[in-house]
Amino acid sequence: MNRTSNRSSRKINTSLRGILCLLALFSVALSACTGAGPNQKIQLTMWYWNRSIDDSLIQQVGRVFPNIDLHAEKITDYDSKVRTSMAGHHGVPDILGINSNIATYFPDEDQFVDLRTLGADSIKSQYLDWKWNLGVAPGGRLIALPMDTGPTALFYRADLFAKAGLPTDPQAVTNQLKTWDDYIQAGLKLKQATNGKVFMFDNINNVFSQSVGQHALQYFDRSDHYIGTQDIVKQAWTLANQVKQDGISANIANWTTEWNAGVSNGTIASFVGAVWMKQILQDAAPNTKGQWRIARNPGGDGNSGGSFLAVTKASAHPQEAFEVVKWLENPTNQLTAYKSLQLFPSTLSTFDQPGMNSNEDFYGGQDTNQVFSVAAKDIPRFYFNAYSDIVAGAYSDQLSLIALQNKSPDQAWNDAQTEIQRQLLR
Repeated sequence: MNRTSNRSSRKINTSLRGILCLLALFSVALSACTGAGPNQKIQLTMWYWNRSIDDSLIQQVGRVFPNIDLHAEKITDYDSKVRTSMAGHHGVPDILGINSNIATYFPDEDQFVDLRTLGADSIKSQYLDWKWNLGVAPGGRLIALPMDTGPTALFYRADLFAKAGLPTDPQAVTNQLKTWDDYIQAGLKLKQATNGKVFMFDNINNVFSQSVGQHALQYFDRSDHYIGTQDIVKQAWTLANQVKQDGISANIANWTTEWNAGVSNGTIASFVGAVWMKQILQDAAPNTKGQWRIARNPGGDGNSGGSFLAVTKASAHPQEAFEVVKWLENPTNQLTAYKSLQLFPSTLSTFDQPGMNSNEDFYGGQDTNQVFSVAAKDIPRFYFNAYSDIVAGAYSDQLSLIALQNKSPDQAWNDAQTEIQRQLLR
């Protein structure tokens, strides 16, 4: 081989080496961009709060998805940290838990991936329609997948109902207390039978909020016009004030030691509450085991609480993040979460699984989920927006003043409207 050929061969080898080097550099750069090389796992982060997701399910993610390493962080001051991170666009996780206040995140909907673009429509039929709809932001983006729900029902003391000559069987109670007026009349009967020592209602705030919560349109219409002065809210306001005037409310606020004492010592005979109140009641009044029952709501079914899982725009791996979310909230895993954390499902088929049905000693052997499962399917597709909680808070503040300081209901109503308008104009 002559010198010219040797020089040409060296040039070709050098060129090949250059191309190979460039390809290697490109591969490294690509791995850096995707966060995962040929032998590396995809790194995902998730934020959630205590008892919002079953920890044993989180631990299984790595086995179900061998190519994914999920770093799940349980946050204490949850909303504060999430909002701070989202406002600064820094440190936002791939997967984000969102509580029942999901509408307050709608103004930031552009920070969430539209889950429909990742295939969410293919599993929509598995979920309760009204719950799925709550995750749809005004712009049409599905920002989160349903987790648990909070269907409501009537909790009542069968022994105290019996003393007043009221029905005690859950179906009989459902049949007789069909409306709020029926419920109030039963409260008057109980008051008379117990010489005013036992109250049918725990507080009038609960009467108001549960009554409003039974309607599809509550404080705003679907065009975000405030409708809080119209019939639905006015009727709920009237009901709450009638309960106060008739002296059948214990005027004891929820989440207090006084409430715990009231349900324990028989001062409070009933209340409308979400399914997650079952465990709270058991913890507050263990001495009343076997005396409580659960019937359908007077006035119609409603929901209180329930959460969601979202995929954020901060994620470099949105499709993989969605697959994890979809698995965590599939029907089988929602049953697991119900058994371990009493998180009531949002997937329809879970209601029919054997593990959802059991006779509960605290509730006199009643299978209370037969009530809550039917209620969950009957809840209307209600509408919340980013201001709904603010409006509800204004009404609640004024009702507390009526209950505890005998404020005039008319003045309280006017003051609530003034505060609501002030907040809406901000």
